[in-house]
Amino acid sequence: MNTMTLPLKSMIAAGLISIAAFSPISVNAMPFDGDAGFSQEMHKGKKGKKMLKRMARYLDLTEEQVTQIKAIRTQSKADGEALRESMKAFKSEAKMLKDSEVFDEQAFNELYQKYNDTFASIALLKAKTRHEIFYVLTAEQQEKWQSFKEKRKQKRLEKRNAN
Repeated sequence: MNTMTLPLKSMIAAGLISIAAFSPISVNAMPFDGDAGFSQEMHKGKKGKKMLKRMARYLDLTEEQVTQIKAIRTQSKADGEALRESMKAFKSEAKMLKDSEVFDEQAFNELYQKYNDTFASIALLKAKTRHEIFYVLTAEQQEKWQSFKEKRKQKRLEKRNAN
């Protein structure tokens, strides 16, 4: 193997990455707002559908199980609508504090306390939804899913510790 090939390939790859990172058409350079053609809700919906497809394939879910899980997710989304509106208000107020010339810690702490019930309700809704989905699974599927989650957790820890 030519010793010049590896450094040259590395330099080319680094150059391409830096061009992409600093390019004006880079996704990171574009301001995010709901009208930018890429909405966060749309992305979350696609991510959820993709996750359900993977889960169905990995656990060999029946059509009935898939239907039940979809119904649970739909209900959870409806239940969380008011919470999403409250979170939008929190984020808007937090952004105003963050963007002010002098950061007011006390004001932020008060804001956080004001929305503490919302945060708790969101956590509760997520936990209930995950619980309901988990108990749609058979005992074997539950065991396989738990094993999968543990493996993913270990990979994330290894990756985090490697950095």
